[in-house]
Amino acid sequence: MEEEEYYRLLVRRYTDGTATNKELEVFISLANEGKLDKYLTEAISEVAGITEENKQAIYVQAKVKSLWPRIAAAAAVLFVISTGAYFLLHNRTIVQQTAVVQSKGIIPGHNQATLTLANGQKIILSKGLSGTLAQQGNTKINVTGAKEVVYSQSGEAAAITYNTMSTAVGEASPYPLVLADGTKVWLNSKSSIKFPTAFNGNKREVEIIGEAYFEVVHNASNPFTVKAGNQIVEDIGTAFNINSYGDEPNIKTTLVRGSAKVSANGIDKILVPGQHSLVTSQSIVLQDADSEAETAWINNKFIFHSLELHNAMRQLSRWYNIKVIYDYNPKNVLLGGRFSNTNDINKLLKAFEQTGAVKFKIEGHDVHVTE
Repeated sequence: MEEEEYYRLLVRRYTDGTATNKELEVFISLANEGKLDKYLTEAISEVAGITEENKQAIYVQAKVKSLWPRIAAAAAVLFVISTGAYFLLHNRTIVQQTAVVQSKGIIPGHNQATLTLANGQKIILSKGLSGTLAQQGNTKINVTGAKEVVYSQSGEAAAITYNTMSTAVGEASPYPLVLADGTKVWLNSKSSIKFPTAFNGNKREVEIIGEAYFEVVHNASNPFTVKAGNQIVEDIGTAFNINSYGDEPNIKTTLVRGSAKVSANGIDKILVPGQHSLVTSQSIVLQDADSEAETAWINNKFIFHSLELHNAMRQLSRWYNIKVIYDYNPKNVLLGGRFSNTNDINKLLKAFEQTGAVKFKIEGHDVHVTE
């Protein structure tokens, strides 16, 4: 039997419940290696009522030592929900839900940011803006037909002035910010960028807090640098993402394309595409990156690939404006998923509960992680 035919047969036997124990073991192994993704997608496509436009997949994986081995090793149960989304939950046995999950009052974040000019004036950036927003010296700020906030510099600036673009918890920039040199910047929730309204001389420097994605216009004679915490990233013709939230254990810089130099603690490292750097208080570590997951927020998505629970909940807390309270310390819980950030948090948490690895209780904007 051809490999492709065997994979389809394995998925079909799993989904119709006729797989043997041995076939289940093979199914789980291949699914964890990602070899069945294509065939699982095909199977889901055959389910009536799911449109191509509305498909969202959540692969929820759990590794919990305390689980009964049969449950811990179980594969997936297919749920078709009214929105046209689907969940593939790595748990053949549906766990009875005991947690009280009520998300009333908790809504997803939205696209909005605040632009603070050099004179202190604040401009709220939201969808639907157009035309000229402000003029500062030789720099004009426009929202263009391409839906970008563009700084246009005409001539040398008499003096360097700075603007700040910022987002609150539950916000993300509705437009890319286009700096005076053409570099584009996107801001995630609870983030800010301080930048000059015009670039003079032979340096281009900006500073961020939180998370931002850059597409830099390269100029070898006029380097572009980003300061984030105790690190400096210098563009060498590049697009990259910097995650420098204060509640994360490291500053992470993920290179999507081009090249970039990361400097911290007296150490310099050169990143190549598909790598990220982790900057601690004393070192820089280079690792292979999951670029798709680490930049998913730009496309209004969450993508978790075997992500540790605490990390996933930190991301959700910044977008849904929730406080996560751990009533106990869950260990060895890895979650996976791919879904829109417009989803009701109730659906996300219920999907995670189906693993049997974790439970939640919501009280106002507090989300308790319970046993």
